[in-house]
Amino acid sequence: MMTTSNVLRFLVMLALATISGGAAAAATIVLDANGAQDVSNLQQISLALHNYQDTFGRFPAQYIGPVGTPLLSWRVAILPYLGQGVLYSQFDLSKPWDNPANLGLLTQMPAVFRGPLDAIGSTEAAYTAGVDTNTIFPGSPGVTLVSITDGTSNTILVGESSGSAIPWTKPEDVAIGSCPTLGGSGFSSFIAGAVPFAFADGSIKFLPNSIDCEVLRRLFLRNDGSITDTSIALDYVIAPVPEPSTLPLCGVLLSAVALCRFRSRR
Repeated sequence: MMTTSNVLRFLVMLALATISGGAAAAATIVLDANGAQDVSNLQQISLALHNYQDTFGRFPAQYIGPVGTPLLSWRVAILPYLGQGVLYSQFDLSKPWDNPANLGLLTQMPAVFRGPLDAIGSTEAAYTAGVDTNTIFPGSPGVTLVSITDGTSNTILVGESSGSAIPWTKPEDVAIGSCPTLGGSGFSSFIAGAVPFAFADGSIKFLPNSIDCEVLRRLFLRNDGSITDTSIALDYVIAPVPEPSTLPLCGVLLSAVALCRFRSRR
């Protein structure tokens, strides 16, 4: 039969184990409503890109316009696949984004291109592509699905670039360079410690800001022959969730108090 001291010792050990378990679980990113909207935006953009690819047999080019003459962003090209066909029809695809014929449409940016914490009237794209010779957005023309030889689950499609200062219609994205990093002026997020990306298979993965630049570069490249282990991506869950450890720990402490009172009355 357990003595009072043994029972209390057991309860304390249980409480410590509960706290430790809560600390371990904290490695998972818990998204609030803003974080959930961030993921939803990326999912909608990814789906629109794939629907474009299904229609034309290739993803949109990094820009609309003749080869070597960027006029409008790929974000304009996918408007019909975001339910924005009327807005798309108002663009003059033969003129650049800042031509008077198109500049007035800048203020009509669909909400899906706006970050959850951006001002309602913001016209800057919160989601951009990584530009390089061998990414999914190398310039023009657009790439085919079969050209992603590293595998769609291993190749980044688009990502969050909070504070990019890139007008959404402007044919500009983020050049990844030889050693790209996260959390700076390129790909970054209001979510602490990580940046969400839509991969070419439609999945959303959070990559830690501490990711090695060579690993990150390989994830952007579609055909470098390197299959990168995407287990480096962080798990995420969407709130509401119970406060870690709070309810179990309260129960343990209340049980300990009740047991002490019961023992003292015997």
